[in-house]
Amino acid sequence: MLAEKIKKHLQKLEQKKFRKDFGEFIVEGIKGTAEALKSDFDIALILIEGKRRDENEIKKIILTAEKKGIIVEYADRKDLEKISDTETFPGVLSVVVQKEFFIEDFLKEKNIIALDAVNDPGNLGTIIRTADWFGIKKIILSENSVDLYNSKVVRSTMGSIFHVDILRVNDFKRTLEKFKKENFVINSLDLNGESIEKMSFKDKNIFLFGNESHGLAAELEKFVDKRYTIKGYGQAESLNLAISAGIVMYKIKK
Repeated sequence: MLAEKIKKHLQKLEQKKFRKDFGEFIVEGIKGTAEALKSDFDIALILIEGKRRDENEIKKIILTAEKKGIIVEYADRKDLEKISDTETFPGVLSVVVQKEFFIEDFLKEKNIIALDAVNDPGNLGTIIRTADWFGIKKIILSENSVDLYNSKVVRSTMGSIFHVDILRVNDFKRTLEKFKKENFVINSLDLNGESIEKMSFKDKNIFLFGNESHGLAAELEKFVDKRYTIKGYGQAESLNLAISAGIVMYKIKK
């Protein structure tokens, strides 16, 4: 039976406030936990559904955790249903320590994705996963975006949250100012911009994306050096944010 102290701690981590206070977040699933184990993130605890401990993939997780000296606890389905954020608990849950990144390391990068006021957890998670696919290593996330460690964000990254450095900033405007001073070119998408086919990657670049509904905030427009357009051929009003970011990332690596 799972200790009451652990149950309460896990329930608290469902809230943003406590994730911030404890500096931890929850990862549900075999894939996410396996990726966490392969990364340099610290893992505070791994929780296994007792009846599934002999499944091959879960056995691998247990063995790896034990080799690394990570605490492994077992629980029954009744306890897990009270903790899990998903309808069907996937057999494994891990508590991972949040990792801090620093702007100095980002200033050395050539191509960076910057996201302002991204509200949809699925969009943020998909952008992180897509960045991982295309080998984009750095993302800047504004203070008014959805919490990076929201369970839906983490789940939709499919483990890619452990492969992309994500700098969460407290003042997005000042951060952009700093990058401008370091000679970064700031690019955005605009319906009246140049064709994306003309996008240049000779300089140090930030690719700036705004809110799903309202686009880039007016106060950020002054930072933009180059505007590009992804041409449409049908009747849709606009592209989904994550799709737009994915097209840009494809162009970066093409």
